[in-house]
Amino acid sequence: MLILDISCYRSVMSNRDWFLVISLGILWGASFLFVEVLLDLINPFLIVYFRVSIASVILVLYLYLSKTKFKVTNKIVYYLFIMALLNNVVPFLLIAYGQQTTTGGLASILNANTSLITILLASMFISYEKLTVNRLLGVLIGLLGIIIAVGYGSFSTFFDDSNGKFLILLATVSYSFAGIWAKLKLSDVPPLISATGMLTFSTVILSPFAAIYFYDDLINLSFPIIFYSVMFALLCSVIAYFLYFKILENTGAGNLLICTIIIPPASIILNSLVLGEIISTSELIGLIIITVGLIILDGRCRKFLLHNNKIK
Repeated sequence: MLILDISCYRSVMSNRDWFLVISLGILWGASFLFVEVLLDLINPFLIVYFRVSIASVILVLYLYLSKTKFKVTNKIVYYLFIMALLNNVVPFLLIAYGQQTTTGGLASILNANTSLITILLASMFISYEKLTVNRLLGVLIGLLGIIIAVGYGSFSTFFDDSNGKFLILLATVSYSFAGIWAKLKLSDVPPLISATGMLTFSTVILSPFAAIYFYDDLINLSFPIIFYSVMFALLCSVIAYFLYFKILENTGAGNLLICTIIIPPASIILNSLVLGEIISTSELIGLIIITVGLIILDGRCRKFLLHNNKIK
């Protein structure tokens, strides 16, 4: 998942734009399903390692075959290295390990917390990102939804065997810092280069650990592991990133917030259809409240209503 800039969007989108946004939301929602499936076959570390390494190889080949020209400086290398940690390595691992003790549906609901935290952090670290009334209200409502989805009692039993939900919440904090870092340091780097650089550095960071601690697993891979890992990387990273770039080009970054709203229901439906997972009442209520918070955060409905009132 990359940065969401809600300050920039095109309010009117074509049917094709809506198709791209909805498709991206479904693909990112499917990532939680792939993690659930692969957890039955391999450990969480290798799930993440295969995702970033396969995706990085595909994107590097694409850059090579398309003869894409780009300039890399020492500063950009450093910025991409930090971005790899914040946007790939840390959150991917936290989510994969977190899903060992929680469902993919709940993980996707908690993942929506990313936009809420990003707004708070942006107001602290970026001078022109002000914490407006609708943003603050959206964040507070969203946080209420998260508390309901996680369950009040979970906060008093942090160290029980279901603390995976807290690992996922920590992952959203990492994603949020990644968004701030990208906006401050990588705004002039083409998105395709950023994505390829992040995934490549993620592979470099994780490869020594994979070779030292998971060598036996690496040389004894079965066909299902290879198949699901390739599909995971191809659909949820490579194709998802290309959709992301196209949405940025066509409609602006602000419309990507819609993807955040689409991800949880897409994940819940996919996990229900494929794995038979059932969402609890508290999780459903939490999802609805978080969605309301994101809609308020987006600000589009408020602008639409104000515009209609002026016309009247």
